[in-house]
Amino acid sequence: MSESPRSKRETFWERIWASTIILYSFGATFVVWKAMRKYGTNPYLFFVIDVATSWLYGLASARLVMAIIKKRTSQISKWGIYSALNFVIPQLYILFSAHHVPRDVYFIIGGVVAVLAVFSIFGIYNELRKARRSVQ
Repeated sequence: MSESPRSKRETFWERIWASTIILYSFGATFVVWKAMRKYGTNPYLFFVIDVATSWLYGLASARLVMAIIKKRTSQISKWGIYSALNFVIPQLYILFSAHHVPRDVYFIIGGVVAVLAVFSIFGIYNELRKARRSVQ
């Protein structure tokens, strides 16, 4: 099954989207440095994992939105899975690398993941609404 070719405009916006998500990695690394370093989480390793997965998450989520907008149904589940996996990998690293963490920290990490997931869902939903309006 081959993918539909993306336009230069789509590729441009995918890269912009992925780049802005990478900027988030710097802020996330600062938080990990301040809050999780004392529990054994290596902020340098977190940064490497987060930057690598952020680029992939950005591309996958942008392609997911385009697949939904352009009704490329065969690609929706693939990009949805890639997007979700790359979204949670850095948080899983924190959970598995931290030692003797107060229970509240797990609730905070879970809350952050939940809030970011909600923002992602609403972002995709808003993009779909905009695309539908422009088609009509």
